[in-house]
Amino acid sequence: MEEIHAPLTTLKVPPSHTGHMYTDILVEPSRWITEACDEARVSVDAGGGPFGAILIQVDDETNQVLRYWRDHNHVTEYKDPTAHAEVSVIRSACHQLNVYDLGAISRTESRLPQVGETSHCEIYSSCEPCPMCYAAIRWARIPVLVFSATRHEASSPDVGFSDNEVYEDLGKSYRDRGINVYQAVCPGSLEAFEAWKRSGNPRY
Repeated sequence: MEEIHAPLTTLKVPPSHTGHMYTDILVEPSRWITEACDEARVSVDAGGGPFGAILIQVDDETNQVLRYWRDHNHVTEYKDPTAHAEVSVIRSACHQLNVYDLGAISRTESRLPQVGETSHCEIYSSCEPCPMCYAAIRWARIPVLVFSATRHEASSPDVGFSDNEVYEDLGKSYRDRGINVYQAVCPGSLEAFEAWKRSGNPRY
């Protein structure tokens, strides 16, 4: 817990890169992004996909890194298409902390100790997250994402991990997507919503 979390330093981008989608987000590499890339290599050496992620918990009062989790792609190992590095590391952290909101972790709610009243998590990914992982990061309310390689580098023909079909699908009407999508409205389709309104269950 001695390590102080350094703020991200934005780099100046050469004029030739003006207009590029990554122009305004380039920052100095840190220990955490380096470890995420190391974890991606661990995954490859273990027979998995070339993706790794590090999730750090930062104390809001002291800006100290309290702890971190690291994980990599387990799709082929688990026979689970959702077992991407980012999803895997988020699941581990949430389970150990016993929370589902990684953006505002209360000392009274967390299973693990922290110095200040609140803390938050940041995620470092060896590669730009796919739409599923980006959505998982947003659902977990993680306020900071840092990635290294881009999705364009991952989708190069000799690497072969392309998210283009998913990105394209999300911009289309359901009738024009790459799978057959239908809506079937049944009599009880809204009953769970009505029960939820009355339940008093925690909102998330």
